[in-house]
Amino acid sequence: MRILLDLQACQSTGSRHRGIGRYSLALARAMAKNAGSHDLQLMLSGLFPETIQSLRREFEGLVPSDRIHIWQTPGPVAELIPDNYRRCRTAEFVREQALASLRPDIVHVTSLFEGSGDNAVSSVGVNGEHLPTAVTLYDLIPLVYEKQYLGAPRQRAWYYRKLGSLKRADLLLAISESSRQEGLDWLDLPPERIVNISSAVDAHFQPRSCSQDAMLSLRHRYALVRPFVMYTGGIDLRKNIEGLVRAYAALPLLIRQQYQLAIVCSVQPEDRDRLEKIARQYGLAADELVLTGFVSEQDLLLLYQDCALFVFPSWHEGFGLPALEAMSCGAPVIAANTSSLPEVIGRADALFDPRNEVAITTKLHQALSDNAFRSSLCLHGLEQAKKFSWDSSAKVAIAAFEEQYARRKSTIQVGVLTQFQAPKPKLAFFSPLPSARSGIAYYSAELLPELATYYDIELIVDQETVDDPWLTANFPIRTWQWFDQHADKFDRVLYNFGNSAFHTYMFEMLDRHPGVVVLHDFFVSNLIQHLDATGQKPGEWSKELYRSHGYIALLEKQKTSDLDSIVWKYPCNLSILNKAEGVIVHSQYSIELVKQWYGDKLAETCEKIPHLRKSPFATDKSIARQQLGLADGDFLLCSFGMLGPVKENAKLLNAWLASPLSKDKRCHLVFVGQPDESEYCAQLIRTIKNKSNGDQIKITGFADTELFRTYLMAADAAVQLRSLSRGETSGTVLDCMAYAIPTIINNNGSMSELPEYALIKLANEFTETQLQEKLVLLKNDTALRFKLGQSAAKFIREHHAPELIAQQYSAAIEQFFKWEPASRLHRTLEKIAAIEMGTSPNEQDLISVAQCLSINEEYRGVRQIFVDISNVNFDAAGDAYLRTKELVSAVLLAFFSTSPIGFRVEPVILSSNNGNDSLRYARQKSCELLDLAPILLTDDLLEARGQDIIVTLIETSVLNVESDSLFLSLGDGRYQLNIGGIVTDTASNKSEKFLQELNLFWAKFILK
Repeated sequence: MRILLDLQACQSTGSRHRGIGRYSLALARAMAKNAGSHDLQLMLSGLFPETIQSLRREFEGLVPSDRIHIWQTPGPVAELIPDNYRRCRTAEFVREQALASLRPDIVHVTSLFEGSGDNAVSSVGVNGEHLPTAVTLYDLIPLVYEKQYLGAPRQRAWYYRKLGSLKRADLLLAISESSRQEGLDWLDLPPERIVNISSAVDAHFQPRSCSQDAMLSLRHRYALVRPFVMYTGGIDLRKNIEGLVRAYAALPLLIRQQYQLAIVCSVQPEDRDRLEKIARQYGLAADELVLTGFVSEQDLLLLYQDCALFVFPSWHEGFGLPALEAMSCGAPVIAANTSSLPEVIGRADALFDPRNEVAITTKLHQALSDNAFRSSLCLHGLEQAKKFSWDSSAKVAIAAFEEQYARRKSTIQVGVLTQFQAPKPKLAFFSPLPSARSGIAYYSAELLPELATYYDIELIVDQETVDDPWLTANFPIRTWQWFDQHADKFDRVLYNFGNSAFHTYMFEMLDRHPGVVVLHDFFVSNLIQHLDATGQKPGEWSKELYRSHGYIALLEKQKTSDLDSIVWKYPCNLSILNKAEGVIVHSQYSIELVKQWYGDKLAETCEKIPHLRKSPFATDKSIARQQLGLADGDFLLCSFGMLGPVKENAKLLNAWLASPLSKDKRCHLVFVGQPDESEYCAQLIRTIKNKSNGDQIKITGFADTELFRTYLMAADAAVQLRSLSRGETSGTVLDCMAYAIPTIINNNGSMSELPEYALIKLANEFTETQLQEKLVLLKNDTALRFKLGQSAAKFIREHHAPELIAQQYSAAIEQFFKWEPASRLHRTLEKIAAIEMGTSPNEQDLISVAQCLSINEEYRGVRQIFVDISNVNFDAAGDAYLRTKELVSAVLLAFFSTSPIGFRVEPVILSSNNGNDSLRYARQKSCELLDLAPILLTDDLLEARGQDIIVTLIETSVLNVESDSLFLSLGDGRYQLNIGGIVTDTASNKSEKFLQELNLFWAKFILK
């Protein structure tokens, strides 16, 4: 197993000189000593060049130099500096790529909460590519004490983003049992994902000899003129230093005159002023409180050894390393009885309640006045410290890595194991099938024979005939109407969705019989618009624009005369994604589109499985070329697939015509496919007629399977271009690769994910001259053609073979069935419906259950901003109504235009039904206010979740608000934003300033 340690915790300015840096370095060294047969490697950041050589020295003899990797990225990247935003995000992608390039079996992030104020970069899975990751869990103190630590919006956003990464980790290594329990309580993670590996101190923390003169010099250096009570650590709030000073000041004067209180750590000027003021306020003399400032580790060891008593009064610790360090050096130690400290100290009578200053004073008095008690603390501390060792912590961590690795390997094998199930799960497979003129039909025909290894499959279609003999001989073929009556016979349902009319029947079925969706095309807007325009589903396009993209899309559609631009802009697929029990896509690009349109949570329901391609059994190039009338020495360049503007066919034609190939009668350019009916293709055909030399350039028109494969066998090279990718995968590129055809592509959409070594890749935006150069290169360099063709065919066999893809399908379907919240919800609803309640539940009961289920459901899509218009008086007539309408519509438009990314604005209104008041979506009223054509959707009950926001519009300038809700008052053409009764801003409804202030307000409110 290859273990890769990200050691930025030992480099970052925020951690390397503190406990986290010391902990990470000591644990990493111990892991290297105890790695055994595992391949342990280190990753360091080049943004901290001054730390690299010293860290290399730390691992001399433990980790070979070639196993210590330095990764680079442009800086600065401190996240809390706004100008660094792009660099910071870029650096995260760069780092994860660097990690992945080393092919680790597990990555250990030694400190995740880094990079707010320096150049550390930490993340888990932000690029959507999963790397098994373990993270050291020190504590969740900022989350537990959120108001004290996360008051600044940027700091809060940074911390919560890091929490997102933390929850994506496969394994958390807690530094104490207290931290482990904290993770369980606050992160809602299963117990097996958090392991307590404990902590230790370095071997040099032990009693050592020191000359009297050296000790006197040390004391003089830090103004220690009497025996001293010592604390070391941080100065932040939870360390309770103010409480310690007050408790110390409450000791009898006689004891205080014998000792000093030494706070041994870096102290900022404002902290120094505050602590000295508290000391004076509570009667401490000037020399009774000593604030040493930063001390070296060498001096720290001697101060531990020399102190009369070490006290650690912290409210909350992940472990409490200073207390263990002090015990290891022989100091008598007393500490708080909270969080991890009892397990560190291991002695109940050495503990006190840190929130009770009288208790602190009492324990201080006991320890300073009872010599026998203090001596016993010293002896106990030395013995207790022996229970902690870095070797032990490292061994527990490595064992946890091994267990996670084995668990992951077992999970990966799910697809293989299901082939032995008896009986196999029964699967309903929805898809067009041959002879339908659909790429998905032929894709399914290649997948099904292999998928049958894992499932008992029946095919559900909406076509008169299926002409594939293998399918008709091996699978029952049913109509969707039959399935609708027999759905309960099936264990799993799989829908193959595309952007054509072949998939129309699937919408209704998905509504009634949810299942896993294979989203071959991310955009389905062409299909939705077609259903609307042809009258098959009147108004469906507007309804789906609203469902997927909200009122802003409807407003754009109503304002433009170019409806095609709306088709191309908006995917219109959220209904499919939300109803699916899991989504399979064929590229990372499609997952990024989900994130772009609907947020990260919905993207987490998507599984990437490469597009299937079957390698040909055997090809006889010479026979194929004879069938096409090609002579020996002829060069055949093909472009496969339907012709149209997004296929960049004109660019290929122009590059060909400008190249020497067009002058050579032995060179042929063939577009193997059907032109669409656009003016673009009409012009293309005219150009070919005018410029072509005989039959040197031609368009085949629709090519049946036999003709298509003949050209694949015969081609010497291919060009497959694309623009305006909408999430689809180019099956024709994979066809070319499978047939070992050297192929030119451009880096558009999912094609950018294909390997550089197997294709000639142009930039997404390329010039015809660049394409022309590559055409000439392929024509003249036969060795390059052979190399590319063989590499491409090998890539297809290794990554896209039907048996491999079917295995991944099985694993994904079973994983979705077991874990996907949408799938579990259906089973939960079935159980609720089966409960015998004696009497039938009334409507309000059902509504309450539905609302609770909705509230409890994990967020998958965007959060909602509900604008409650219930308090607005729409009953006025004439000019009064028009003024109200103008004002409210202006408010809504302002909300639509300023709502943050990841939020959706929904007007809602209170409705009464049989005496029960409930909030409903105000769809009809919103269309009226915004002058939109009605969208033919009912005002359904509100589907609210815990993270949604509600904004209440009221028509008064006087607000009496005790709740923490957001209000917006209307009056005299002005808006007034109000939260908790505090007015934050006012502006007129025509003011640009209002929009600016609203933007700022959202930023503050969402982070609140």
